[in-house]
Amino acid sequence: MTLRQQLIAERVSNLEALIGIPPDQAFERLVHSLVTGQSVHSLDPADWVDGSQDKQIDLVSIEEEDDEAEIFIISAKFIDTFPSNAIILMRNGLAWTFNRQRSEVATISNDKFRDKILEIRSVLSGIGPSNITVRCYFVTNGLTSNLSPEYTQEARAINAEYNNGTFAQFSFETLGADELVGLINRIERSNRSVDANVPIRYDANTASLIRYNSQGLKGVICTASARDIANLVNSDPDGALFDSNIRRFLGKGRAVNADILRTASDAASSYLFWFLNNGVTIVCDRCDPVPDPDNPMVKIENLQIVNGCQTATALAHAARDGTLRPDTRVLLKIFETTDPTLASRIVLTTNNQNRISTRDLKANDAVQQDMQRGFARYGLLYEHKINQYATITLVDGQRIVSNEEVGQAYLAIALRKPGDARRRKYKVWTSNYVEIFTGGSVEPHVVCLLLYEASKVWARAARRAPGISDLRRKLINNALLHIARIAAPLWRGTDSFGQANAIIEAQIMLLQSNPVNMHPHFDSALRRLDALINLNPDFLSDLDGALKSAILEAAITRSIHVNPVVTDGSCPPVD
Repeated sequence: MTLRQQLIAERVSNLEALIGIPPDQAFERLVHSLVTGQSVHSLDPADWVDGSQDKQIDLVSIEEEDDEAEIFIISAKFIDTFPSNAIILMRNGLAWTFNRQRSEVATISNDKFRDKILEIRSVLSGIGPSNITVRCYFVTNGLTSNLSPEYTQEARAINAEYNNGTFAQFSFETLGADELVGLINRIERSNRSVDANVPIRYDANTASLIRYNSQGLKGVICTASARDIANLVNSDPDGALFDSNIRRFLGKGRAVNADILRTASDAASSYLFWFLNNGVTIVCDRCDPVPDPDNPMVKIENLQIVNGCQTATALAHAARDGTLRPDTRVLLKIFETTDPTLASRIVLTTNNQNRISTRDLKANDAVQQDMQRGFARYGLLYEHKINQYATITLVDGQRIVSNEEVGQAYLAIALRKPGDARRRKYKVWTSNYVEIFTGGSVEPHVVCLLLYEASKVWARAARRAPGISDLRRKLINNALLHIARIAAPLWRGTDSFGQANAIIEAQIMLLQSNPVNMHPHFDSALRRLDALINLNPDFLSDLDGALKSAILEAAITRSIHVNPVVTDGSCPPVD
């Protein structure tokens, strides 16, 4: 076993102890977190399709944002080889996902995988394949340097079959211990400093170098050769330049990046690059322009490319491929500051070219740090940066919770928008951010999170109940946020979180001491949701669409306020 394989095994062992799950599931969680950028503590139970007849597919996550979607399909095996028969089975699983008729899909006994296939089909028909990025991964703790010819052949066949222009982008990646450690390092690296002397264009007779100073802040605008920026990136194989960037390179196939490559590599357009591209934004501890006519440069200490990862990396690819034109120039905006708050604001306001992880943009907000302190009062380690507690040893009574799951639960329950919370998580960090993270007391957020967590425990037993209908099983698998949203007022006796803190604190104590007491209320919520779905033929014909619908959200709220008591009379009055 190599050192990197040992490192992954140790990380899996830590997760196994931390979350209390078997090593195979711990490995799957780790892989899912690394490739999706989500916390290991916020995996949606519906995304876990591992089981009988899973067709070698263990996890499927769908991220929607307006008229685009990203689908992650993962096969993760905690073994030290890459068996060719496993990738053959995964290829078959992809065929079932995208190509088989619905009548055939209905015969799959693994209901969670079956539901995910139908969910993917709903997204495909809703926004169209050309707006969907599909990322497939086959992952083990083996070494990709030892792939068999049969495995390599199957991987090529998968790419050839699906990377054909049908989707906005399709990729199939094989990841082993080396690649997983690389992903971990990118997420967790810190305190790395990159210094550089960047040659610039300088003419004393024209405004080729602009310096701006204001109240102790310093900015420089200048022009550099694309080749020098490419060399800077290519000489940094570990990616330290992008530690503060909020997104990874999205690939050469992405429309914006493909256009960058074309412009920089075409003799008819490369001279226009400076005019057509937004340039590269750098934050650093110190920048010192040297207007030497013979050797003009900017000396930069501890530089970070905070906007322009796509541009800089695309240029690096062009340079490595030998297609980068020598007359390609890049606009540089360099900001000198050691103030982390200002640096965070620069990151936030300059990243708007490609779709990004908006959660990361908010990671250093003061309100997120306040939430961390507030949650700590209840033994909850509030994770506002992905995997920030990966190496911590928990003391008795401590648990790690993801700020994304906190936001989802609050959006679904307190703000009554379970449809958005379920499949439009980006709204937690955009249009609903200020509503969710108000800077007020954290107790309502804690209650919402604990209710959602309790619903997950309830679901494990509820989906195995004898005689359960197919609709209810689907709702348990895919509508926990809706169920938690309905159960909350049925248990709390109110649909408002404007109660005194002492009352909400008492609710927290009850949820932490005995969450099983919530199970009858989840049962009632499931019955009510089932009834609402059956009342609307449109909901029945497209359940996935219904669970994203504001119409269903409104129907739930009316049901709670107009008819607060269900047929069995088990629910308290709701104001």
